[in-house]
Amino acid sequence: MQNKILIVICFLVISIMTRAQEKNHITIDPLLPIFGTVQVQYERAVSDKMSVGVSVGLKTGSGIFKIPGINRDQISIDEFSFKGIKVLPEFRWYTQKSSNGLSGFYVGAYAKYQNFTDEISGIYTDTNQIDSAIEIDANIITFAGGLEIGYKLMIWERFFIDFLIAGPGVSTNKIKLVEKQPVPDEFYDDVSDALSEYAIFDGLNLDFRINGNQDTTIVLPAFRYGIKLGYSF
Repeated sequence: MQNKILIVICFLVISIMTRAQEKNHITIDPLLPIFGTVQVQYERAVSDKMSVGVSVGLKTGSGIFKIPGINRDQISIDEFSFKGIKVLPEFRWYTQKSSNGLSGFYVGAYAKYQNFTDEISGIYTDTNQIDSAIEIDANIITFAGGLEIGYKLMIWERFFIDFLIAGPGVSTNKIKLVEKQPVPDEFYDDVSDALSEYAIFDGLNLDFRINGNQDTTIVLPAFRYGIKLGYSF
């Protein structure tokens, strides 16, 4: 059902794009490859001040900034290296009409679909001091939405810089772990405690338990920001 909704959204965005008669803008994020991701955005005007767009990203790993694993008394998990895709439809309203089109301050809304996978490996030591190998396939599917504000600066003829200043929102994250070989049930209690103290969750006071061989859903705040380089045609 969720995939069908995503397909409908992308179809509507593409349909509007094909009917538009204004400029096209294409952008890339020059910093994301450092984090193992390549992302391209296409934006097209539907009026003098409004546009729709879609970004597609491919994540091939963690890049040069590794995501640390979990190392506690009972748990030793290797570095995380998630891979997958993400798709972000967007709508923007530019606060002023400009001679070169789609530039200046803008506000808008976005949605995001993200599907990442990883192979989790490590060692777990239970209360009886018995070691168990951790071999788990992890899948995280994210649906998010929010608002955004930014500024697009034309720098030379058709080239521009797109500053995404803020993009607060909320995300629903479905986590599925499939064991390649069984691990003790208490492992999930300990890993849930460890994740609640993890950097990305620290300070959120979350109360959740990761489950094995079934879905776990976590709702988190979302936030987007960044700088993109683009070309209009």
